[in-house]
Amino acid sequence: MAQLCQRQQDLDRLKVRVLIISFSAPAFARVWLEETKAPFSLVLNEDREAYQRYGLERSVLRSWSPKTIWYYLLNWKARPKSKLPDDLDQLGGDFIVDAKGVLRFVYPSYEPIDRPTMDQLFSILESC
Repeated sequence: MAQLCQRQQDLDRLKVRVLIISFSAPAFARVWLEETKAPFSLVLNEDREAYQRYGLERSVLRSWSPKTIWYYLLNWKARPKSKLPDDLDQLGGDFIVDAKGVLRFVYPSYEPIDRPTMDQLFSILESC
């Protein structure tokens, strides 16, 4: 999220609107927005219908792989520390939908730290 926030001028230039979809409860979402100061719109999908439709899985094994645990250990101090519960086994993803509603990019994460690079995302955004 921090990397995307740093590219706000590029997003503005491309007239891109970022929409975050979260399954979190409203109280957790408010805390997350306060902690991250994310300038993007947030929509709550507590029943995870959107997650299911986009094929986003839930996996204990992949959520707690050695690679993921190591990443969390290395980045623990830099991350916001919410005291509210969350489902750490729900995997996310990144999607790009163009102005006509056409899905241009689909990236369901294999594990929590598996995300496309900013270069990948902006390459697709530039072509939309």
